[in-house]
Amino acid sequence: MTVALVLATQPGAWLPDAKLRGQLAALGVRRVDAAERAGPGLLTVAAAARAAGERVLICVGDDSPPEEVLARLLGAGGTAAFTGSHSEAAHRGGALVVDPADLGALADAAESLARRRAAPAELRVLLGELSERGVGVRVLDAGPEGDGAVARWIAGPVAQSLARWAAGRQLAPAALLGISLGLALLAATWFSGPAVRAQVLAIVALLVAFTAAQAAVQLTVTERPTLAVGWLAAAAGMLTEFAVLAALAVSSGLAAPTEANGLAGIFGGSLRDTFVATWGGAGQVGVWRLAVAAMLLLGARRLAEECYQGVARASGKILPRPARTIMAQVITLPAGERIAVIAVTAVCFGPRLTFLVLLAWGAVAAGYVLASQVAAAAKLAAAGSLEQAGGVLPAYRGDGPIAYRIGGVVQGQLPPLPPLLVGLLVTCDLAFLGVADLSGLLIFGPVMAMLLAALGARHPHDGRLDWLVPSLLLTGEGVFLTGLGFARHVWLPVIFALLAAIITRHADLAYRARSGQGVPDDKYGLGWDGRMLLAAFAAVLGFVPFAFAVLAAWLWLLAAWDFLAGWLTATTNRTA
Repeated sequence: MTVALVLATQPGAWLPDAKLRGQLAALGVRRVDAAERAGPGLLTVAAAARAAGERVLICVGDDSPPEEVLARLLGAGGTAAFTGSHSEAAHRGGALVVDPADLGALADAAESLARRRAAPAELRVLLGELSERGVGVRVLDAGPEGDGAVARWIAGPVAQSLARWAAGRQLAPAALLGISLGLALLAATWFSGPAVRAQVLAIVALLVAFTAAQAAVQLTVTERPTLAVGWLAAAAGMLTEFAVLAALAVSSGLAAPTEANGLAGIFGGSLRDTFVATWGGAGQVGVWRLAVAAMLLLGARRLAEECYQGVARASGKILPRPARTIMAQVITLPAGERIAVIAVTAVCFGPRLTFLVLLAWGAVAAGYVLASQVAAAAKLAAAGSLEQAGGVLPAYRGDGPIAYRIGGVVQGQLPPLPPLLVGLLVTCDLAFLGVADLSGLLIFGPVMAMLLAALGARHPHDGRLDWLVPSLLLTGEGVFLTGLGFARHVWLPVIFALLAAIITRHADLAYRARSGQGVPDDKYGLGWDGRMLLAAFAAVLGFVPFAFAVLAAWLWLLAAWDFLAGWLTATTNRTA
């Protein structure tokens, strides 16, 4: 690294101080210059780019990028950028590190902007100019998971070309996301067939859908995405995976009798006499149970990551991701790697092994990520930064009116984690021992145990592990409803559809809280407490299948309604 340029809005508005110079020197930067973001400053960028023989770091904005971000950028390799978060005003600045091979394009882009713009140029404008010149830029703040090998080396280059093609035809990111979701549903339709040829076609469609989604992310580099587009991207990714998992489970029921246990494909027959054939339960019921477990693990992990990022943003920090190297990112099982797992195992061995691999690898990935996040959160707690984040996490919990009122009894004095852990332990024990053996009012036992967690609903959640509370609430709700559904012989796709709707609801509420649109209680979605109580009443009265179907339909209808009446309205009001 030869030079770093700090581009402020006005001359002298933000000159690099001694602290920043020391940080950059420790990271290998030997010279730091400051310039304007208007014409003269952009010409300085062009001159530095043409003179430098090594990478150039450019910091843009009136706010210094966090030290963790600078370290991530310099260790990323290639041309990479940090553009900040559209939902947070604490970090308005951005940074760009340019590979030596792209310095000529950087000089041309800066000179072009200097000729055309008198006003200060945003980092996204500069990134747009680089994209038009064929420079691929990795955006490091695109999500909590990291890229992974599939996204970087397989889908990434194609996605960059697709993004440039879409930008030339003025296609919005939402259009590409819609195309991606449509291709994913088509892939799910093909996955539902047991024939190997159909599943190969499904894999191709799924890879194209993933590439289109990556291209939509690339389009948001040059423009600040709206709240609706941000939630659409997150929801489309979840719905894609949920649809594929459900289709694979359906395929086990359409297969030949010898393949009804979910072991099919080219080599599936070789596993029929092993423990794989009965893990999670024999036959099609076992396949669906594994599918629900894989989906619940994925949903709980994503919710935990959102809460972790929410605490970091509220505390004024941007915590380092646990997966910095490409191998570490592969270990965390990001979306691209999950697609690779599905592609290989579904065709070669059938859906049962697909779900087992996703569960086993997903558990290792969750443990790896959570261990790093717990350590980082402990550092925040030691520095007293978690107190600044107090009051943020309650909106991520997904409490209903009942839990919200119960929390008011203790007036936020009871920490949320201890009662939740007690309730979760009791609920999981009763679910694993057999909900079918709980008759009459005894079915309310797990629900009453989980309602202990409601005592912490009004707490500010400023403990070092309190960011785990929302995902643990989702886990308790999911375990109870799954156990009850299988015990009362609810149609298997309905159980899956209900759990998928609940995970989507939790994610919706978390994303609202992240965007400053959080609600204190989920009165329309009933909250985790209301849904568990409704299911328990249905079990006592003997109409669990009907209640599950109605609740699933209501939650999916609510998701569609909230997107149209909530997210789009919030975007319109913020734009107006």
